[in-house]
Amino acid sequence: MSGRIRLFWVVFTVLFAALAVLACVYAVLFGSVYIKPEGDPAETVTWFFDSIRIGNYPSAYSCLSDYVTLGLEQEPETPEAQRLYEAMKKSYSYSLQGDCSIDGLDAMQKVSFRALNLRRTEDAVAAIAQEVFEEKTADKPVSDLYDENGALLPSVTDSVYAAALEKALEHPDSLCSETELEIRLQYTDGGWKIVTDRSLMNALVGGEG
Repeated sequence: MSGRIRLFWVVFTVLFAALAVLACVYAVLFGSVYIKPEGDPAETVTWFFDSIRIGNYPSAYSCLSDYVTLGLEQEPETPEAQRLYEAMKKSYSYSLQGDCSIDGLDAMQKVSFRALNLRRTEDAVAAIAQEVFEEKTADKPVSDLYDENGALLPSVTDSVYAAALEKALEHPDSLCSETELEIRLQYTDGGWKIVTDRSLMNALVGGEG
């Protein structure tokens, strides 16, 4: 009888150990399935775009899962590029479209994003440049405008471009474009993070989404 009892406990111990090992393996392989995401992914999207609008780039980049920087904090070198960059940042606006959809550890939020369109702006500058050139050079001698090869002096072209840009930016609303974005998010490290794509990055730098 005692032999059977000892056998029972041996078998029980082996089974218990086997179940413990299986539980550990199952937890490693499938444990992530049972992670319950916390928080609202739409709040991450809102925080990101609000931070971008006020120029708080460290805060904005903390919302991203795959980039530590998008280069938006780098200031342009020339005064004209700086003027254009400031106008673009000032033009930023956005609105969330509908509810955020959540599927496990993934989420999707539609956003309507509006910003200065650089191609449209350059087209406007080019259209204005001839008029500006005529105004700025009407009373100047040819030697002040062209070099010995008949090419416009860099100082002239720079001055015309700067004035044309300034004039074009007097009505920035007409130079903006609106892009419909689908912002994808993943739940990682205990929070929702944005997964960047080309549409988002293009829209942020004044291109078509």
